[in-house]
Amino acid sequence: MLTAMDFSLTETERDLVELCRDFATKEIATRAPLAWEEARCDTALLREMGQLGLLGMLIPEEWGGIGMSTVGFVAAMEQIGLADQSLAAAWQAHVTIGSLPLYLFGNDMQRERWLRPLVAGEIRSCFSMTEPETAGSNPLLLETTAVEDGNDFVINGQKWFTSSADGADFAIVMAVTDPDAPPYSRTSMILVPTDTEGFNLVRNVSVMGHAGSGHASHGEVIYQGCRVPTTNLLGPRGGGFT
Repeated sequence: MLTAMDFSLTETERDLVELCRDFATKEIATRAPLAWEEARCDTALLREMGQLGLLGMLIPEEWGGIGMSTVGFVAAMEQIGLADQSLAAAWQAHVTIGSLPLYLFGNDMQRERWLRPLVAGEIRSCFSMTEPETAGSNPLLLETTAVEDGNDFVINGQKWFTSSADGADFAIVMAVTDPDAPPYSRTSMILVPTDTEGFNLVRNVSVMGHAGSGHASHGEVIYQGCRVPTTNLLGPRGGGFT
């Protein structure tokens, strides 16, 4: 028996949607045209959204977020998108793939170090999975590797369409840690600060309709002997597709 999905919002969620509508109308819509003209992401707007609590919509209050439902988040995103699709894309990436892996799979130490400042808008993240040759439509074919060397992972590979790579403080990297394991157990998520030696943002690729994101959602990144501690493993080893 099929049951209808409930799309109703709580009173708190309706208030947050109204907050997004007000901010989008007064701030985003008036400032977005200049960002489009200069082909850059207005990171000041993202920081201001963090101050309003809008960067942690899907993160529970205990980690500094709001704990909004997915339906409420989509309703809020509609308001941001009406003002500027580019900023909405950057904001959506921050709230979802940039933050949720840390909440869902991180330990408390990782959440304190990375998640809280993400939610507050103090730092930015990027998600590094897609690759130019094989791992676009099929991420099981990832070729980027993370080889354990003592207490470190050494990462090598090339990534494409790395969400919000330009200006990010760290990347969540999908890399093969166990090449001989079954397909769904080969890959792990690893936190890589973008100032790590061997993290190379090669270029940002221009994509139609996203000039106001500074093309930041479409970065080409090369990892070349990029060494990070094994404690930067996010979730279980081999659990990249958990």
